[in-house]
Amino acid sequence: MNFKVTQISALQIFQLIRFSTLVLIGVAFTKSGLTTSEIGQYETFLFLAGAVSFFWLNGLIQGFLPTADEKSISGKSPVLFNVFYLLTAFSGLAVLFILLFEKAISGNLLHGSQIPFLNYLVLYILISSPASLVEYIYLIKKQGKRMVIYGSLTFVLMFVLVVLPPVLGYSIEYSMIGLVVSSVFRLVWLLVLLFCNSSPTPNFSFIRNHLKYASPLVFSMFLSGSAQYIDGFIITSYFDEATFAVFRFGAREFPLVLLLANAFSSSMLPGFADQSKLNSNLEQIRQNSQKLGFWLFPLSGVLMLVSHWAFPVIFNINFTASATIFNIYLLLIVSRLLFPQTILIGLRKTRAIMWASFLEILVNVALSLWFVQFWGLAGVAYGTVCAYVFEKVVLMVFVRKTCGFKIADYLNVKQHVLYSLLLVLEFFVIEYLIY
Repeated sequence: MNFKVTQISALQIFQLIRFSTLVLIGVAFTKSGLTTSEIGQYETFLFLAGAVSFFWLNGLIQGFLPTADEKSISGKSPVLFNVFYLLTAFSGLAVLFILLFEKAISGNLLHGSQIPFLNYLVLYILISSPASLVEYIYLIKKQGKRMVIYGSLTFVLMFVLVVLPPVLGYSIEYSMIGLVVSSVFRLVWLLVLLFCNSSPTPNFSFIRNHLKYASPLVFSMFLSGSAQYIDGFIITSYFDEATFAVFRFGAREFPLVLLLANAFSSSMLPGFADQSKLNSNLEQIRQNSQKLGFWLFPLSGVLMLVSHWAFPVIFNINFTASATIFNIYLLLIVSRLLFPQTILIGLRKTRAIMWASFLEILVNVALSLWFVQFWGLAGVAYGTVCAYVFEKVVLMVFVRKTCGFKIADYLNVKQHVLYSLLLVLEFFVIEYLIY
């Protein structure tokens, strides 16, 4: 196979390494002497860190990437350092939020329990968030191999520092220390890159312009990416830390579906610059979504078939219920392989996407709070799947009303409906007839 590491494939590999490391840490924890409650503390720690940073971190970086190329960061330009300043400032605001609302978070979300390892959490947010800039510097500089090497080294170090303490019989606190130390390593790597490629001179004009450009993206990221955190907040409000760990271990979307769908969507956007090729772009979306569905749907079906056997083996018997949550999240493929948002972004009709995300959040909260009364943990997952499908339906209606494109213009409707129904049927048989 003549595989070449490109910018896109390097970032894909980096994210897969990161995802695999988090999964392996979870597996190692379940095989160690840690209790389910201690594992829940670790999951709560990561959950809180992500909840206060995911939207502005992704928004600021994604807002920066379209304006960045090798020329813009050449000759010791201060651009990279100023992005670093922004990320650090927002990290400080996230820490301030946690400190100011510590009691509210503990009382309303953690059933009166203290935020686990608050001092380490503060350090982790301050250090790890700005360090996320490293891989994107390599992306801008078209240094894909270096990105993969960096990812391999940093996540192997993270795995060792986090997993080794419980293996040696130490408490979960030492794993938190290891997590912070691995983030320090990433931050030092970032500082080396910054001083080699940028100037530390503040540029307030750049900062103002970047904030103006990135703020709508930050808000959009907050709306579209908060579903998993809404699920987590609902779970922590109804159940204890051990049950939260069971949910978190199952609430993992099939990464290949998310990764390949997002990569394809992004790769199509430049083609919309030439309006004369609009029809061919729609046909390309139709053909490629058909190809993705041809093998991603069956692969999701295989995972659904073996999940109830695999979860107790990979983790332990305490996480048997996680398999049902995982199977529900596999159904997200039904919405992931729909691409009306690609057309709207390409045609610069982004306001519709923001409103659809807002409606999706409302539906997610309403259905999750309703369904949890009937199905418990599974009800929250059902609410998320329904909300994601609802969002894509809204976007497809908007594409039809404002752009005049039929669904069949960019989707093989018969194939997608058939595969979706077969996967839902398999889910029903496995969850309600077999288990």
